[in-house]
Amino acid sequence: MQQLFLPNMVMPSRPIEIRDAREALATYPKMSTPDLCRYAKYLGSAAELLVDSLFMRLGERVYPMPEHERHDRVLILPNDTPVRVQVKTRHSVNANGDYVFNLKQRSERGSTGRGPYKATDFDILAMVILAEGVVRFTADWQLRQVIHASEIAELRRNPRESLDAALARLGHADAIPGGWDRDLDLAA
Repeated sequence: MQQLFLPNMVMPSRPIEIRDAREALATYPKMSTPDLCRYAKYLGSAAELLVDSLFMRLGERVYPMPEHERHDRVLILPNDTPVRVQVKTRHSVNANGDYVFNLKQRSERGSTGRGPYKATDFDILAMVILAEGVVRFTADWQLRQVIHASEIAELRRNPRESLDAALARLGHADAIPGGWDRDLDLAA
């Protein structure tokens, strides 16, 4: 028996696609490749929400961008400077246990995507390991990025460090709480 939420209102039954998604996603990250592809939008949204949650926990202002943009979020710094953030997630590891991010923009029309990003498309890359619940930020422009398995514990312990390093690399050390006193060559 269904409970009524409003007098005389019965909630519609769940569409089959949502029921299928719930079944497949219940096994994440141990999903089949076809299911990972089929539910890529769900997982991408989950990664973006994890980044939003992290920004919120760090006291930062961030806003989502429309899907057609070449970046996913805009981080507004304390001096009102916008910083474009692209969110990417990986679900599986390579033979060494590392997460490899190859930056290509995907398309709804197929797995070939719209090609690689350009350096002008975003300012900071937020690399999300959804299964681990961690994010690493970088302002280093490379089409291939790696998060080594050995980095995950530190990303979990100090989630702000890579964001601060990326901001320093972009010349926004003034936006870092407490300032930046490290070598910029080490800033990722």
